[in-house]
Amino acid sequence: MELARILITEDEVLIAREIEMTLQELGYTVTGIAANGQAALDQIAATQPDVVLMDIVMPGDADGIETANRIRTQFRLPIVFLTAYADADTLQRAKITEPFGYVLKPFQPQELNIAIQIALVRHRAEQFHLETLRSNISAVLPHEINTPLHSILGFIDVLLRYHNTMSATEILETLQCMREVAQKLERGCQNALLYTKLEVIATDPVRIGQLQQQETPFTPDPIENTAEKTARDFNRIADLRLDLQDVPVRMAEVYLRKIVAELVNNALQFSEPGTLIWVRSYLEEQKFCLAIGDHGRGMTADQITRVGAYMQFERQMFEQPGLGLGLSLVQQLVRLHGGNVAIHSQINQGTTATVRLPMPII
Repeated sequence: MELARILITEDEVLIAREIEMTLQELGYTVTGIAANGQAALDQIAATQPDVVLMDIVMPGDADGIETANRIRTQFRLPIVFLTAYADADTLQRAKITEPFGYVLKPFQPQELNIAIQIALVRHRAEQFHLETLRSNISAVLPHEINTPLHSILGFIDVLLRYHNTMSATEILETLQCMREVAQKLERGCQNALLYTKLEVIATDPVRIGQLQQQETPFTPDPIENTAEKTARDFNRIADLRLDLQDVPVRMAEVYLRKIVAELVNNALQFSEPGTLIWVRSYLEEQKFCLAIGDHGRGMTADQITRVGAYMQFERQMFEQPGLGLGLSLVQQLVRLHGGNVAIHSQINQGTTATVRLPMPII
């Protein structure tokens, strides 16, 4: 198997040559050696390496960390820092560039090899995620936007053509149908925008920290109000069961409501009218816990592991309105707030999603 092509960014010639020999002995191809940041950018554009080894202390206008940030922005390549500097300030600056590895000099060849291999695996996983996301978007998004738009345009055509002969009741019913379709379209667009916003926040440690400083001190009211509103939209308020404890959570109320709305919406959407939907909040091991479950269609273990943005399962068998963003939004929101989501499901038995989040720091 052909190993990776690697660019070395190092201003000390002897050290650069030593790294080059080490890489060649490990079986890698060295595409070049850059002595400063601008040279690295130029060589990347010309040779298209798979990985960049980057020394932090570099001559010129931009040091290794600033150059790494430009490389990630322009080329989306994995970067492994090679440096003798391991102080806290340097590590914090380096972390912002999302490096795929950090190796201290002097290093052993096997250390460098492991760092490169881990960087390659992470990068391939990242690329696979992006390709999957693009594929899911191209498969789902046009349908989920065009279908409601065509419905709205159809209703408008009916009103324009037959308004003189339609009764007031018929006109009102048509307008109500238009409103329902427009609301679903609006929700889909809002979810897509929120997902994009969360993806951006996930790359910024400062914004993540700001997110985690917010809290909701009293949780039963927003959970109850959101769950009941969602159930009423499905005309299933009688199927809803609430068991809510007063447990504070380290999350803004708007995001707590979003989690409840998405999970209750999924529970209602994938279960039959007349079957129970339950919502519980409670304290467990000093964590805020929220469990929402149903007796619906259920998911396979494989489907649970493949939950992702714009992902819909068995679309050819079941009508599935929406963009398939609900669970992904919940998972990303919870992850950014330092929590986790557990999904337990059995086919034709139902699904329970349990969210665990930190409580406010007293």
